[in-house]
Amino acid sequence: MSRFYKNGLQGKVQDPPHPNYNQMWTDIEREVAMRRSGALQVTSTPRTKRKFIPAAIVFSCFMVVAVPVFAGVTLNWDSLYGGRSVTNALNNGVGQRYNLDVSSKDITMSLKGVVTDGERMKMLVSIDSDMKPGDYDAVELEHMVIKDEAGKEEPVNGYLNYDESSGKLLGIYETKDNLQQGKKTYTLEAGSLVYYKDKDIPLNQIPKAGETVSTGEARYPSIRIKSVTESKSSLAVRYNVSAADSNDQGHGDPHLIVKTGSGSSRGMLTQLPPEDKDVLIEQVFSNLTAEAWGNAELHFNYMKEAKRIPGTWSFHFKADGKKAGEAVYSQPLQSSDEFQQKAGMSLNQLTVTPLEIIASIQDDMPMKEHNKNGDVMYKDIRLIVGDQEISGSYTIKGDDPKKYQHVFAFESPEWYKDWSKVPMKMILKDAVVTKRDKSANWLVLNKPTAKKQTAEMKLESFGVHFDYYMDGNDLVVESESDSKGFKGISQSMLRVDGQDLYPEYTPRGPSAPSKNIERYPNFKMNQTLEINPGFYSYYDSSRDTEITLH
Repeated sequence: MSRFYKNGLQGKVQDPPHPNYNQMWTDIEREVAMRRSGALQVTSTPRTKRKFIPAAIVFSCFMVVAVPVFAGVTLNWDSLYGGRSVTNALNNGVGQRYNLDVSSKDITMSLKGVVTDGERMKMLVSIDSDMKPGDYDAVELEHMVIKDEAGKEEPVNGYLNYDESSGKLLGIYETKDNLQQGKKTYTLEAGSLVYYKDKDIPLNQIPKAGETVSTGEARYPSIRIKSVTESKSSLAVRYNVSAADSNDQGHGDPHLIVKTGSGSSRGMLTQLPPEDKDVLIEQVFSNLTAEAWGNAELHFNYMKEAKRIPGTWSFHFKADGKKAGEAVYSQPLQSSDEFQQKAGMSLNQLTVTPLEIIASIQDDMPMKEHNKNGDVMYKDIRLIVGDQEISGSYTIKGDDPKKYQHVFAFESPEWYKDWSKVPMKMILKDAVVTKRDKSANWLVLNKPTAKKQTAEMKLESFGVHFDYYMDGNDLVVESESDSKGFKGISQSMLRVDGQDLYPEYTPRGPSAPSKNIERYPNFKMNQTLEINPGFYSYYDSSRDTEITLH
């Protein structure tokens, strides 16, 4: 489960030539990583491992066929992300309520309700937990799928969280809505309830870049430090975690804990695209220096399996999407010139479904104009609905990358029978602008040598300095700014004797430090050398804006 929903604490649940992983992460940050806010840096739904469940085990559980009942949903679903919108829909007759219980291995699981919106099907699940909250730190259903009448299988994603008031594990699981406005019978299958406990291992050394340290753990035997980079306000540690299972993919949430005199910290963690079979991680520790790192106490931490209940739970239920289809409200939107200029986009449609409120983005600006004028990401996205203010996110809709729809999405605070009379205003704040302009911002450099040289550039209103030097046959370029509002350069480019040259790609996460170190392998030049900052980002409050939707 690459990032867990810990017990009582929601953790974070998903070009120019050469792969540009920073641009990828910019997109991820906008389209996925900012979907939820929580205690951990990376937001992703826990992965569901696909495992074959023997038929003998399937027949050992009690199976039921569902018939809708009209008892109220009394558990605290609002404590879960998306729970309020599901219960609002059920309370207003959209979707189906169930009270289905299935027992396996002395554990009872219940299916309480199903709501669809034309894109997703969401299911409310509760489980009688046999573990006390203090005995575990995370829990998951390892196997979760849904099948239609023809036996076609779709993955189901979600998470479980302990509800103190009922003493149950509550979960919201979702899958693709293939029901639309029809009626179908489905089978929901779940298998293996697994509890995890934090495993903390003190390390006997503070490894330097290029060094490997043993953890003594079979699942994650060693850590190899790739780099330790100090910037103006943080320290970034990038490392590979070896995994006994080549398909682990960071499922056990491996990470470092740094303990100093001021306390302990796991920093801001990003799991990066892997370079090999190992798990590649970058952790950024605020207000930590390289000297403090060298004197710190270092621990390795991951989620170790504490208890496994190899049960299977299966539900048959009938779902009807007609009411959900009838409940959808939509209207066209128009964006003012001021909004388009500030946000770099326009809105074309407002849609209210049983599960969320969506403002669709019409983005027909050429990529060249995006790069030059700035691609804007808002970290604070809010919607005033009636007299209530709710937080939202920038995300994508759809399964086909060629047909992705970029939207602002919000969980509805309540359900209105007539949405045409409900006032709505969207507020966008904490703007981060990303630009790339190859027609300007070129700086002439001297011929590089093994001795470090420095060059200065004025970029927007920020001062940026470059340090560059030869490391063997490679040219190394370090970039950083002392300006507080400058977020950093993510991928520079060179013009060598009139030819464009890009650095060796190095994936960078959304919380990467402002200092960037890039490497141009096997560098050679004859006459001229220029550098362009390429992709760079900065904070710009003048791009904050708001728009009346309805």
